[in-house]
Amino acid sequence: MAQATVTPIEPGLIARVVAGARYVFTGKSPDWFGPGEPQQPAAPSDVTGRQMDYATGINLQGRPRHEEAVSFAQMRALADSYDLMRLIIETRKDQLAKLKWTVKRKDKVGTPANESAEPDARCGQLVEFFQSPDKEHDWNTWLRMLLEDLLVIDAPAVYPRRTLGGALYALEPIDGSTIKRVLDQGGRTPAPPDPAYQQILKGLPAVDYTREELIYMPRNPRTHKVYGYSPVEQVITTVNIALRRQAHQMSYYTDGATPDLIFQVPESWQADQIRQFEDWWNSVLAGNDSERRKTRFVPKGVEPFNTKAAALKDEMDEWLARIICYAFSVSPQPFIKEMNRATAQTGAEQALAEGLAPMQEWVKALMDRIILRHFGWSDIEFVWHEEESVKPLEQSEIDKNYVEAKILHPDEVRAKRFGLQPLTPEQKADLSPAPPPLPGEHEEASTSTPNKTDKEALGKVKKARRLIDRERDAVVRARAAISTIIERCHKRLAGALAQAAMGAEVAKDDGKRDFDHASFEEIISQAYNELLAKRVRKQLKRMARDGVAEGFGQLGIDPDSVPDALAQANTHAISYADARAAELVGMKWVDGEWVINPNPRWAISDTTRRRVADLVQQATDDGWSADTLAIALREDPAFGPARAEMIARTECAFADAEGNLAAYQESGLVDELEWLTGAGCCAICAAMNGERVPLGKNFSHGRGAAPAHPRCRCDVLPVLITDSTKLAKSYTPGQPLAPRTTETRLEAGFLFMEPNT
Repeated sequence: MAQATVTPIEPGLIARVVAGARYVFTGKSPDWFGPGEPQQPAAPSDVTGRQMDYATGINLQGRPRHEEAVSFAQMRALADSYDLMRLIIETRKDQLAKLKWTVKRKDKVGTPANESAEPDARCGQLVEFFQSPDKEHDWNTWLRMLLEDLLVIDAPAVYPRRTLGGALYALEPIDGSTIKRVLDQGGRTPAPPDPAYQQILKGLPAVDYTREELIYMPRNPRTHKVYGYSPVEQVITTVNIALRRQAHQMSYYTDGATPDLIFQVPESWQADQIRQFEDWWNSVLAGNDSERRKTRFVPKGVEPFNTKAAALKDEMDEWLARIICYAFSVSPQPFIKEMNRATAQTGAEQALAEGLAPMQEWVKALMDRIILRHFGWSDIEFVWHEEESVKPLEQSEIDKNYVEAKILHPDEVRAKRFGLQPLTPEQKADLSPAPPPLPGEHEEASTSTPNKTDKEALGKVKKARRLIDRERDAVVRARAAISTIIERCHKRLAGALAQAAMGAEVAKDDGKRDFDHASFEEIISQAYNELLAKRVRKQLKRMARDGVAEGFGQLGIDPDSVPDALAQANTHAISYADARAAELVGMKWVDGEWVINPNPRWAISDTTRRRVADLVQQATDDGWSADTLAIALREDPAFGPARAEMIARTECAFADAEGNLAAYQESGLVDELEWLTGAGCCAICAAMNGERVPLGKNFSHGRGAAPAHPRCRCDVLPVLITDSTKLAKSYTPGQPLAPRTTETRLEAGFLFMEPNT
């Protein structure tokens, strides 16, 4: 009997039947050209969470990185062949190897105790062990071996060798290119006791290691790759270009299809004559260096010319150096054209910080892992000593701020910075002796107490007056900051003007060249408003407030004891800084905003405008080309550092003096100001020596305080009220400060002050 034929039902038919049934019971019609139902998963449930779509049978491959386009050997060959990359790698290794480190206890979160400062014998044991981790090399050499594999192939490996008793004996570096990773079903490293790594030697799997038997720590693993991604591999195309460029440059000196020198001979010479002359010339010079330097006489019409151009070097070499340095976060300064010192220093510091910090974190993670897994101590950690690159002047200011904020005691600073013992009472007395009294100024405190706050504090002033240090740290810092701001602004401004000069050239009817003055004016205004005004205002505010504090200190008053007077004086000082910063760029400070000054006679931009106008006019009259004008603009002293320093010194002196005057006015203790000339003063200042004016009035030079002119070294001294009755009535907290406005103008590079009447 014949067998029945089994005919399978078409899957699409079943789907249509199911859809029809769903419509009958739910009323929901099938999707019209919809996305359709997803396919049913084909993999078993244990595939859930697989890290990557690795190649089938990946553990059967015979060598590491078999599935990658770039092998370990190729990366090492590139790193060794390209001398610039090798220098950068060695530099980064040097930077890390020289850093100081230690091992200490971890601070517990939420406890007031400082556990890290407590001594622990285990820390000493670890420090001693890490001095020579592999019992063969010291720390620096051992670390450099690991960093080599980290930076070149991103496959650092360490074998923890143990004693017969199971204790850790040594941490021995292993060539990371011989280590092949083994993956589990999920694409991750198998847990013990399964093998996690295989060491491939002579092309064969030689040794299996579990995760506990080998430390394998790539710095840059990726979810879709089995091995790490080193900086060398990241710039492999750039390195290939650089190597080929070096080979091309080498061929310039070693190879070539044409000789270095060719002679042109007279047209009348025949081929035999040319060959005869060539043979004679080569026979004379070949193999004898002394003969080559002797004088030779040749027929008229024999002229040599060089067939090779100058040495092959251009911007491409700098571009390649920048890319390689960026990959390793190393400053490219040694390999590129000279930069401005401040720019170069900033770039070097940034590269050092950005590049070292991640590397330090990797080394710390490695050492903490060793301490935890192979020593079993979870409360101990590896730490780097912070490398302080702060200048002594900046560090002293930091320490001063900590002391003033009551964060550190002066004796703590002495012990921490210099290892000195606390000051004795005799030393403390010697550091702050009472200054000698000035003639005729033995004033006493007022006995009246009309105000219980500021006036009581001011009434206790009995100390004699002293001169304010005009070269103190705050002044030096503000002066340097403003000078840098102006210098950078002028440098960019000069570049913008030079660039505008290249495009503002206009032909005149008489054949000469003319330039658009309006375009230069707009560039100057924009540069000063955007690059200078707000930055300078910030520094002037700091300087003026510091001048307020110094003014009160000169009077022997603790500013914290007179909060109302201090606040009022600071308000005046800040108002001055706002107004002066606006004046510098040809603006006015009106109701908290900058508006255009219709008569910008106080702006430093006036000198710049006049100088640019003079150069443009000279370029027009003399028929300069755009290139000539651009060079003249860049090299003009109006944009140089000397002018920036002069302006910064003068403006800091003005702001400091304005802060002093505000303190004098708010104290209610100052009656007059006396002019004191400085060493080597000018004739104008010498004539004012000893001149006294009431507080709030101007000296004969036109201002109520020093300086009288740029680089002036003179000063003023407050003359205190001697009449006790007058002293008691002189101060009222919150009294308005008398206006002290002056007109300031710059001409021929000098600053002039005139009374604003």
